[in-house]
Amino acid sequence: MSVYLIATMDTKAAEARFLRTQLEAQGLAVTLVDTGILKESPADVEITQKEVLGGQSIAGIKTRAECSVLMTRGLKRIIREAWEEGKLTAAISLGGSGGTTLASAAMHELPLGVPKVIVSTMASGNTLPYVYGEDILLINPVVDIQNLNFLTRHALAQAAHVLAGMLKVPLQHDDSKPAVAITGFGVTTPCVDACVARLEQEGYEVLVFHARGISGGRLMEKMIAEGHFAGVLDLTTSEVADEVGGGIYSVGEQRLHTAAKMGIPYVVTPGALEMINLAGEDTLTEQQKARVLYRHSPSSVKMRADKDDLTRAAKLFVDRLSDSTGNVEVLIPTKGWSMVNAEGQVFFDPEADEVFTTEVTKNMPEHVKVTAVDAHLNDAAFAQLCTDRLLTLMKK
Repeated sequence: MSVYLIATMDTKAAEARFLRTQLEAQGLAVTLVDTGILKESPADVEITQKEVLGGQSIAGIKTRAECSVLMTRGLKRIIREAWEEGKLTAAISLGGSGGTTLASAAMHELPLGVPKVIVSTMASGNTLPYVYGEDILLINPVVDIQNLNFLTRHALAQAAHVLAGMLKVPLQHDDSKPAVAITGFGVTTPCVDACVARLEQEGYEVLVFHARGISGGRLMEKMIAEGHFAGVLDLTTSEVADEVGGGIYSVGEQRLHTAAKMGIPYVVTPGALEMINLAGEDTLTEQQKARVLYRHSPSSVKMRADKDDLTRAAKLFVDRLSDSTGNVEVLIPTKGWSMVNAEGQVFFDPEADEVFTTEVTKNMPEHVKVTAVDAHLNDAAFAQLCTDRLLTLMKK
């Protein structure tokens, strides 16, 4: 197996060759992949630009934008196939904004735990477009990678040592403890804590995902697809409210879908589904300001989902959970779905919540069990029921 070194050899050849020697000095085999778009690949490249482009010559591509799209698509294919064929141990890259965008897109094709390192000045700014909630390590060389100097040599040598160290610590499951995923928010914490304690007592390893979009539900769905979990307890589905109500934590169509489709034991509740997550007060539209709001912090305002929002959310629940092989249960507490959706609290609105309950109960196919429970989500009895149902599904 080999470390795949991704570099734009048209502009970063000297730096890429230096990094290669540093990796090889750590005893690592290196496969150099050229993603440059200005000229043909040099002779010391194992995977040429033309191979990344699927045999197409760079000369036949009309625009830089088109070339970047094709190069990204091709690189993702190269990296994905190398992993699937057992050729790739880790991935590393160096570059500016263009090279970092290309390399990070391809690294997202790799499972969690596979070492991924990028040396780039983009590490000193907004890293969200590159890391996107996953385990990509960015190293800031301080100066741009335009030549070899004492700072760039230092950063590249460090990157080689870091990657070698990461390879010595593989991601490992404790085979004696099957893993369970849980989603949580501050306003669903009592339920989450009770479920974690019970599952750990039963011998399971529990991973709690903060249901805040990219690094929450999206990453959990990816890990479900990678086969990390014996079961999923989706206690906090507020990201679905964001999807239908214009919130900032929307994940997209994979949310609620992966476990159901794969047949993994899956218990789902509308935890915090009544809240649509928005940014700070100064970002709100006049229409949003007219809605029922809960100011969680200076940078976070929650908007109460109304009947229309919850009707749309119910449709997503039905559409995505219907693709189940029989290992999905939906539990709906009828006395509220979060700390702020309880009697006397700002988001308490039983009539709006009942719309969701009615729509899900009426439209969900028979093979997905739906139970309305006379309890609040954070009641100890409801947490007990959630864990009981998941444990029953897993023990089947």
